[in-house]
Amino acid sequence: MIRLKVTRLKWVVFVALAVTSVSFAAVQIFFQTAGTSAFGYVTDLNNLRQVRKAIQNYEMLVRYNQDSTQSLFLVDSRLKTNYSLDQDGIFGELKMEVVTGENLKTPAWKKTEEATLINYDHEFGLVTTGLSQCCGAATGYRIYDVATGYLIISFNSFSENPQVQHPFVLDVPNSTLPQRYIGVIGTDSTRDQDFVSPDAGKMKAALVKMGIVSKFYQRLQIDMAVAEGFGVSVLSVEMEKNPNLAGSDKIEISRDIATLWNIDGGSEPSGVEGVQIKIILNGGQGDKTVIIPVLKDRLSVDQATVPEGVSLRSLAI
Repeated sequence: MIRLKVTRLKWVVFVALAVTSVSFAAVQIFFQTAGTSAFGYVTDLNNLRQVRKAIQNYEMLVRYNQDSTQSLFLVDSRLKTNYSLDQDGIFGELKMEVVTGENLKTPAWKKTEEATLINYDHEFGLVTTGLSQCCGAATGYRIYDVATGYLIISFNSFSENPQVQHPFVLDVPNSTLPQRYIGVIGTDSTRDQDFVSPDAGKMKAALVKMGIVSKFYQRLQIDMAVAEGFGVSVLSVEMEKNPNLAGSDKIEISRDIATLWNIDGGSEPSGVEGVQIKIILNGGQGDKTVIIPVLKDRLSVDQATVPEGVSLRSLAI
């Protein structure tokens, strides 16, 4: 059986082919810009060697709309980073400015934030930024909707993908439902540790977040008891099929994207279900596995598997 996957927003990449001369061959120039990158190798006041870089870059994202038109978005970014060859740590600032319109003349949004990297997801139309630091801290990522600049969700990456473009994604094929995004934040994240005080006798362990392009759905907090002298470690986070839900065997999971063939062509948000998030923690008292299913388009606290010594609760958003 051949199954075709059609999503509401389809994104493709434009690849610019440069000719051997210094100019581009073009019949008509709709939009043109230029920027300058820079590199510096210096010593600071403490005689520590520093590497300073400023990278100017441009990325075009193209959306095919339902009426067969295209929406163009050009991300103009300037990333400044500074790190030492003699000690750990990296610092960075990212400036982003997005223009749109048929000839890229309409400002869409702009933003400046502390960051050390930028990436893109052309399939889902995302701008992904990350903040690395040092000493084993987990890089904190954020995904923004390229059309509006809306911050959809923040997360840490627990996958083996060489380039982080998105958190866990729930995608309904042949449907106009937008993608759902699920992310997990640990206590060692460089960003967005919006925890509340832990339950009595426990330590903060992880946040689990869910949202779509235009709305932040949920924020759950996991707390756990730990042995004396131990902290909390998030050993692994996976998205898997929910074996307790009929039809979940039809779901395909690849590159942290779950294609929900179990509701192929569905139009009701309440039908979004069939996967679960599996989180393995350790606080010096053995591994603890928390499993949170997605039921009726939400992370279900009531149906979650929560072992002894661990608590799970929903926070205000």
